[in-house]
Amino acid sequence: MHLNSVWPKRIVSFVVAALLLYFVGYQIYNANFSRQQTETALYRTVEEKLQVTGYAVRDEQYLTNTLGGVLEYDLPDGSKINKGGAVAHAYESVADADLLHEAEDLQAQLSDLQEISGMGDSITYSTENVESLLETQLLTLSQLSEEPGADLDDARRELLKLLNEKQLADGDVQDFSERIAALQDQLSSLSVQSNGESLGAISAPEAGYFSSKTDGYENAFSYEDVLEIYAEDLDKDIEPQAVPDNVIGRVCSQFNWYFVFTVSQNDASKFKTDTSVTISFPFASNEEVSATVARVNQRPGEDKAVIILESAQMDSALINLRKETAEVTLATYSGIQVSQDAVHFETVQKQVTDANGNTVTQEKYVEGVYVTYGTELQFRQIVPLYSDGNYIYCDPDPDLDTLMTDESIQLYDEVVIEGDDLYDGKVIE
Repeated sequence: MHLNSVWPKRIVSFVVAALLLYFVGYQIYNANFSRQQTETALYRTVEEKLQVTGYAVRDEQYLTNTLGGVLEYDLPDGSKINKGGAVAHAYESVADADLLHEAEDLQAQLSDLQEISGMGDSITYSTENVESLLETQLLTLSQLSEEPGADLDDARRELLKLLNEKQLADGDVQDFSERIAALQDQLSSLSVQSNGESLGAISAPEAGYFSSKTDGYENAFSYEDVLEIYAEDLDKDIEPQAVPDNVIGRVCSQFNWYFVFTVSQNDASKFKTDTSVTISFPFASNEEVSATVARVNQRPGEDKAVIILESAQMDSALINLRKETAEVTLATYSGIQVSQDAVHFETVQKQVTDANGNTVTQEKYVEGVYVTYGTELQFRQIVPLYSDGNYIYCDPDPDLDTLMTDESIQLYDEVVIEGDDLYDGKVIE
């Protein structure tokens, strides 16, 4: 009876002891052999960007129409124009303008056909050559059609000319005598309807870039004094001025133009005079614009600065920019990407030789990551190039003499981004 009462107690004691051993063993295992969540270190390229809102400043002069009548522009926006060059013509009526354009188109077709006919049999020397030129011209026309405001007339005329040449080269037609006669009859008929003469041309007072659009902000900022713009100049209400009724466009007489905007004091430190940046205007153009930091203006005590960027790039979209949201690319970095969560600061010791030739222990507090190396963890110092807040981009080839660890992070390292009780040499599963 007595023996039977002892055994239950022993069994309970054994179970409790086993549970205690299991618990302690589990804790030791977790501390020394726990799994770590890792991420593979890859080589990435990233751009440091800043979103701003600013104003385009140009040296602009109004173009006026003193002739009256109906206006027809000769150039698309963004075109270069020489001093005295015609930007538009005035006509008595829309009908007169249409008749003249039709006559010009017919005359161009006639001249091309007469030129081809005058070549005689030489056009048949290479069908392959004509087909090659035709393919090139089709590609050119396709590319031009994707550019806003592009003038396609010359490209279409050249395409039609090549198609006619191909017909001769393939033997589909013998000559164009019937088509030439028909065009001559049409031209004679148009000359009876109207003389097709314009009232005159509107000429550019200076060489530069042409635009048919005005917005009243042409004189909001002085082009001559653009480098002296400060935060208070951009903070005040800037109202457009009334544009005279006879204004039909403008010429930007200086090829260089400016984009000015304010930034915080912290962001101002990212801009250095005479360095290159790239600007994009997502709501106005698909093109990236190359620019130079012309000036960083900040008065003592101000918490904002004005950044003045200068560019010589121009097209039909850029010439009509005024107040725009822009994205400025300050720099491009290429390095090994690691998660911000993977970064740790540790005190590391290293044996170095001093100026007297003695071996001493150097100790530093450095930034680094833990990587898996076989069955253990290694702490490796990193040399950050740039951080976007989520990831750090590290120098893939730092100077080893400056490192406190034997090596820095390497491409394809398995970097620990989550784990407890991390230390150099820790054994992992």
